[in-house]
Amino acid sequence: MEDTHKSTIIMILLALVLLMAIGYAAFAQTLNINGSTQISSSWDVHIEDISVNSELQNGQNINASVGENNLSATFEAELIEPGSSVTYDITVRNAGTLDAKLDSIVFTNSNNDAIQYSYAGISESDVIEAGQTQTFTITVKFNESYTTTPDNKTSSVTMNLTYVQA
Repeated sequence: MEDTHKSTIIMILLALVLLMAIGYAAFAQTLNINGSTQISSSWDVHIEDISVNSELQNGQNINASVGENNLSATFEAELIEPGSSVTYDITVRNAGTLDAKLDSIVFTNSNNDAIQYSYAGISESDVIEAGQTQTFTITVKFNESYTTTPDNKTSSVTMNLTYVQA
């Protein structure tokens, strides 16, 4: 009886070792997964158009131009007296396939305190969907708190837009 009991235990142990060997062999196989994908997207956000909306009280546009990176623009205006202003309409186009979010809008002026600028219709975090446009305005104006006309009546304001993927 003791020999039968030992033989049964040995058989069970051999069966367990065999089962473990089969399990190891099954999991030790090399698994090859092959596949490919292609992502086709494009990024093309740029200033498409700048036009003069209005010139008030002898304010006159000298030049409005898009910079080399197509996301900056310079506005030059001659402002004769308090109340003089030039307002520009700017259109930004997202001609790419990805939505674009305005990360920052930075202005640099010509350090002429007599000249101020403001903008409307755009703010940080605005999203332009792929294929769409956004139009906003920039106004360059004579600082109405000035009571005398400064020697330099012209101003150059530069705007830089930075977009990121939305």
